[in-house]
Amino acid sequence: MHRHLLNRIWSRNRVLIALMITSFFCSASHGFSTDDVVASGKAMVPTCGGMFDLCGYSDRQSGKELIPKAFERTMPFSEGLAAVRMNGLFGYVDTAGNIVIEPRFDLAGPFHAGFAEILVGQHTGVVSETGKVVLEPQFGRSTPIMGDVLIVRKGQFRPKRPPEMEELEPFDLLYVDYGPMGLYSLSKGWLTAYTYEFKPFERGRPNYVWARDLSAKQSRFGLMNNEGEWKVEPAFDTVQPLFDGRAVVSVKVKDAETRRHLWGAVDADGKLAIPLAYDWLSYWDQGYSVARLNREEGFLGTNGSLLGGRFFEKVERDLYGKPLKVLLDGKWFGITADGRLVDVPEEKPFPFRIGKLPVPSKNTQCESGVSIVSKDGAWGLQGPDGHMLVEPKFEAISCFRRGIAWVPDATRNAWCPIGPDGKSRSKPDCLPTYYETEASHYYPEKLDPDPFRSSVLWMQAFLKHGEDPSYPAPKLIGDRIQGTGSISVSCREIIQCD
Repeated sequence: MHRHLLNRIWSRNRVLIALMITSFFCSASHGFSTDDVVASGKAMVPTCGGMFDLCGYSDRQSGKELIPKAFERTMPFSEGLAAVRMNGLFGYVDTAGNIVIEPRFDLAGPFHAGFAEILVGQHTGVVSETGKVVLEPQFGRSTPIMGDVLIVRKGQFRPKRPPEMEELEPFDLLYVDYGPMGLYSLSKGWLTAYTYEFKPFERGRPNYVWARDLSAKQSRFGLMNNEGEWKVEPAFDTVQPLFDGRAVVSVKVKDAETRRHLWGAVDADGKLAIPLAYDWLSYWDQGYSVARLNREEGFLGTNGSLLGGRFFEKVERDLYGKPLKVLLDGKWFGITADGRLVDVPEEKPFPFRIGKLPVPSKNTQCESGVSIVSKDGAWGLQGPDGHMLVEPKFEAISCFRRGIAWVPDATRNAWCPIGPDGKSRSKPDCLPTYYETEASHYYPEKLDPDPFRSSVLWMQAFLKHGEDPSYPAPKLIGDRIQGTGSISVSCREIIQCD
């Protein structure tokens, strides 16, 4: 089935999987002893399942359930607390599963130095580990980074993901936000003008942050401390976070009629440790960066020396980030830790297991074993034992995910949530449309001029086809950019349909 679509989906998600793998291994051990990992909850991972797809926590190594699946959403632990959602609102639990901050936020972030960002309505504020709101929600972002110092963006919160996947990520983990920002102290107020861009410098408990004044005539990055003062004066045009004690930096230079970057790296104090002399540098990992100069590549150590003492036509790392092989005179060789060239080694697989892809099933079957059933043209949900979970009374319905099922509400012209008791919920917010299946660069076919009614008709066709395969399945239409033609949605897992 549309193999080109499957390849594109995998190519897009492969980058995300690699980022999650890197984040998993870095955050699981960075700066923590074994006792710290246990006390902070970093040994506990969110796990979800059951008829209503509720979530709890399990031991990272053994998989043993530590906190029962009783929450709609569960976030990773930080400083011994984790954000969880109950009845549409977020609060916090401790590592024993006790609710220590009552659910009252629309979204809640991780704790950092005793403070966490929270969202209420369209604005963020800050809560302390005691549950006291120490900064009333009033900003678009208010992310703790250094003690009681926050990176603040004015305006409203800007969603980046679908509602049920949205989160308030910490500054040093896949943080992406644009526009001017400023440093704000909970105890002192504004520390800088509201004219800055910030980027992470250190993971964990940083002492400094990369910053540049967007209003400056020559806007460059320097290192700023928790007082809003320069540790290192602005001098760089691009910067990266610190890895292996080195942070890659570059400056723009005018060379004849071209403009290019010269790349180097600074140490943990912001001092230039690798001269600005390279055409490009990758981040450091396992003690080495990939350096490029005059169209050749080499492995550059943190001390500035080249592995093997030279550049090659091309070099590649292994899946762990270590130097693996080099291309010399058109032939690939392996390279050892002491720089010797050997036969190309066999690359070991990365020790990260991804579960089996779901087996395709009827559109009226949920992964939990729950079935979507109809009666007199209305839809409901039935448990694996035949017990009716939600009486058939809706124009259409979704499976339960994270304790929520979605149903159309004609009075609101929107899809709204119901809980395990089948009753409507005030949170999370209703959605203008809902579709059970989606694919990159494809969109559901239009069945009515009104987007809400079109989504209801599409879902009805989706469910009717699951109940009776002779009923025409709805389609996904290509965007004519990377998606071509149309896909008949003949099973729940679109990437495995034939």
